[in-house]
Amino acid sequence: MTGRPTARPRVLSPECRLGERPGYGDVHGWCRRTEDVPLPHSGGNILLVPKCQCPCHDR
Repeated sequence: MTGRPTARPRVLSPECRLGERPGYGDVHGWCRRTEDVPLPHSGGNILLVPKCQCPCHDR
């Protein structure tokens, strides 16, 4: 082992994954996962749907 921390993969919605392909850039606008959705009655510790980490949402 090199002792380097491993990078966590980005969590992308299906729309943003498709939007990264050539010719599908407009599909990013269909993504609704702009915030974390907590599982009801979980105390906020377990996420039902994680927020999309696509850079298109930073705008």
